[in-house]
Amino acid sequence: MRPLLTHLLILAVGAGGGATLALSLAPAQARPAATPVVAAAAANIWGTGSIADLVERVDGAVVSIDTVTQGARDPFFDQFFDDDGPGVPEQKGIGSGFIIDGSGLIVTNHHVVRGANEILVTTATGQQLRGRVIGADPSNDLALVRVNGKGLPSLKFVQGDKVRVGDTVVAIGSPLGLAHTVSAGIISATNRGIAISDRLNFIQTDAAINPGNSGGPLINMAGEVVGVNTAVAARGQGIGFAIPAWTAQSVVNQLRTKGRVERTWLGVSIRDLSEGDAKGVLIVATAPNGPARRGGVQPGDIVIQVDSQPVRSARDLLSYLNAKPVGTTVRLTVTRGGQRANLSVTLQAAPEQNFRR
Repeated sequence: MRPLLTHLLILAVGAGGGATLALSLAPAQARPAATPVVAAAAANIWGTGSIADLVERVDGAVVSIDTVTQGARDPFFDQFFDDDGPGVPEQKGIGSGFIIDGSGLIVTNHHVVRGANEILVTTATGQQLRGRVIGADPSNDLALVRVNGKGLPSLKFVQGDKVRVGDTVVAIGSPLGLAHTVSAGIISATNRGIAISDRLNFIQTDAAINPGNSGGPLINMAGEVVGVNTAVAARGQGIGFAIPAWTAQSVVNQLRTKGRVERTWLGVSIRDLSEGDAKGVLIVATAPNGPARRGGVQPGDIVIQVDSQPVRSARDLLSYLNAKPVGTTVRLTVTRGGQRANLSVTLQAAPEQNFRR
């Protein structure tokens, strides 16, 4: 049975239609400005019994995000009031984010800023800046916000997929509006499929994250961002989920340059195998003139690897392709009639009607 999950800000972001957080929150206390973070070689900070040095290096690049969203007015009031009349409630939300460029580019979750009329970003020094969304990707729950800044401290994404179960990680954010809260734990699992997305595999961590941590960074001991904190298990303790850095970075790069994300398309209909312990994904059909068919993929093929990565389920295949830009050539290893074949397929932009594949 899949765990019952909740987005971290389901109780804090009015834009999502849920209840708003009923707290009156003081602004973050001013603190000394941090210098830009440069990812260093991993040090055994955890073994010293303190992660204070790490936190001091990265905390300055983490921000709190407050939003105001204008709710929809009950049509009943339209007969009595003009557009400025009462009956249009405001909903306030609280979330987190982190700076990736000293000029003021901030990564957060899409659900943190979805539908917001006002975005107020508070830095570690207590400086408050107006923000605006310059790109969003609801499918991957990521957004890019810009503030006017100069020389702001920033964080870097980890390169590649250098994340292992058991790695020590630190989460920083604003749970329940408590700015710059730090928690630490380990990577509990990678490539974890959960109910909120069929295109993403998440990093699971036991570092404490709560509503308000949405959009904040999950950081390794080298000060690199390995994930974007996104969801928690509603009925669990020490079970949180983050969007992997390799997915987030691909999305952010497109939002930064284009303001939108192009979906990759393989051009197939697929389903998981159900026969015993068989692993892989069955190709049910291929689209005419689609990239898979042009690459030699045939109905009945079973995909067992993509670029040497094991494919155990449709989610594995989709999450891997989801992080690739349009135009990427991937190598599919398939079994056909008991024999293996390696096929090269160049991914195309997805037609709207074929968004999920």
